[in-house]
Amino acid sequence: MPPDRPPATTAAAPTPGRIDAIDWLRGLAVVLMIQAHGFDAWLRPDAKVGAAYGAIRFLSGLPSRMFPLLVGVAAAIKFESQLRKGVAPASMRAQTWKRGLLVIGLAYLFRLQEYTLAGFHGSWETLFRVDILNCIGASLIVLAFVATPRRGRPQIAASLAAVAIFVGLGPVIGPAHFPAWIPRPLSSYFGGQRPMAWFTLFPWAAWMLVGVAVGHLWLRFGRDAAGRARVFLLSGVIGGAMTGTVILIRRLDPYVIRYPSELVQQMGPGSFFYRLGILGITAALAWAVTRISGKRFSPMRQLGQTSLLIYWIHVDLCYGGVSRALRAGLSIPWATAWIALLTLLMLGVSLAKTRYARPTLEWLRPRLAFFAQIRFNGPRPRGSDPR
Repeated sequence: MPPDRPPATTAAAPTPGRIDAIDWLRGLAVVLMIQAHGFDAWLRPDAKVGAAYGAIRFLSGLPSRMFPLLVGVAAAIKFESQLRKGVAPASMRAQTWKRGLLVIGLAYLFRLQEYTLAGFHGSWETLFRVDILNCIGASLIVLAFVATPRRGRPQIAASLAAVAIFVGLGPVIGPAHFPAWIPRPLSSYFGGQRPMAWFTLFPWAAWMLVGVAVGHLWLRFGRDAAGRARVFLLSGVIGGAMTGTVILIRRLDPYVIRYPSELVQQMGPGSFFYRLGILGITAALAWAVTRISGKRFSPMRQLGQTSLLIYWIHVDLCYGGVSRALRAGLSIPWATAWIALLTLLMLGVSLAKTRYARPTLEWLRPRLAFFAQIRFNGPRPRGSDPR
């Protein structure tokens, strides 16, 4: 195999720009994530029934798919930028898997924070639970070796082939019981049982890999406003056809593929393509909304720029001691009101970060340097030896 070298066709790569619809989608994922955790933590057990709660459950299942898909889209945007700059594939790959390791490190730091804030109650094994951040980090490592551009070309076909593998084997490996000699903190990345394995690579890595393919296509066929309109509208049409096909098949034969449980069914191809179609429709909606609103302030776009920070904070506000009085005690209307209030609070946190964090750091930097200079190189006492 010839060594990796800078691509020779970088001029063909489109100029990547910020796509407002992607920030809007990420912001929608943040809002849905807040409502998912808020309803889960605050609803009374007797309120978790009926059509209204069915709609809540359906919406709650979307952000866990949207986030990895949009991370894949962001990776494709970065790859396109690096192609234009002539970055070597080996460098692209290294940057991607290192970022994956960083996200995994943040995931363990987050679990340690939660364990500490809970007063070290519960099993220490929960520190090694494979949750959504762990899955995103591990999927980035997979992405680095599968989807990194080669010879100046994006690896769309390779990414989609990997999607087929992770989705096809999802119902098999995802809920599998692994041998006891394999440490559960390791095997849970591939599959396994809860409470250790919540978001396993089989099938969840497929969402990030399909995001890479989608991101490359959105950029390459949406180089201008007209092209972008076409690709997002086409995403909606294909998404509608995809979801409609799954609904039709399920109506004709709801047991066309028999699964041992609903949890395993959620790991199967039918669930994957059903939700992928919905996200395609949502992408078209995001494009339409951002096209109409233009550059005016958008809460969705704002939240989308600080999704990791919001995730980090809101989980403890939903499940931590600060909201203990609300835990499992609210009706759907009251929980909705509290979730709206929490969303507004998170919007304020997001605005504070994007508008004031950098100026504050720039104001503090010279002052901290001044105090450090006094501390370590402070003025000498009178009459001291200058040597």
